[in-house]
Amino acid sequence: MDLVRVNTVRPESLHGRAVWVKRRRPGMGAVIAPGNLFLRLSRSRIRMFVSCARWQDWELASFQLLHPGRLAERRRGAVALEALPGESLDRLLERGELTPAMLEASAVELRRAHALSLPGSREPWSHGDAHLKNLLYDPAGRCARLIDFETPHEPWLSADERHADDLFVFLLDLAGRVPEGTVGEWAGVFLRAYARVDVLRALLTRPRPPRGLERALWASRSHHLPEARLASALGQLRETVIRILEDSPLSIGANHDRR
Repeated sequence: MDLVRVNTVRPESLHGRAVWVKRRRPGMGAVIAPGNLFLRLSRSRIRMFVSCARWQDWELASFQLLHPGRLAERRRGAVALEALPGESLDRLLERGELTPAMLEASAVELRRAHALSLPGSREPWSHGDAHLKNLLYDPAGRCARLIDFETPHEPWLSADERHADDLFVFLLDLAGRVPEGTVGEWAGVFLRAYARVDVLRALLTRPRPPRGLERALWASRSHHLPEARLASALGQLRETVIRILEDSPLSIGANHDRR
């Protein structure tokens, strides 16, 4: 999970714009098939595309949905996507520059994205792998942007379950990176800005001790937190969600957001 890279990415210039060209590595179908078995057995709720063409369809459609007007084109075995302004939350956190305002902007962007649907679909969109590397923060626009659309959720999940999983993946990544004992504080900033009660209720079922192959998956997603620290972080997340759900003004904000 930590080492396998299905696609390569390199910068190019296209029509005077900076783009990233993402290309499927040769022979990846043989890697993705057993990878999907692991994802299913570990209850990941996501899957990878064995078909290169189907991956291209999803990547392009998702990019164009979230970033209309930006350059995006299909190539043989690859996609070319316009480079978006901003820097990943992952790098900002590494340098000690991640701020509450950046977390709030990321939550607002996820909420916006979760309200969208792909053309021809009535189902709200979800990311599938919304960790810190896949969110860029643009200080000029004071906004966040989602990138890298490779692993959709399983189709049998409800919209609330898929959206809650996006939040949980983000929070597991955050839990593995912030100082011990501060997970609840950071999560509170993020979840209050997201402000959708229905999704937070679905999220409440997630912070529990992992079982079986879930342990390997969650270890990867939480930067291999020791078991005791992971249990503590999960407890903090659960307590934070409960406190937010008990905050009645949030219900008003969630209802307003749906209109």
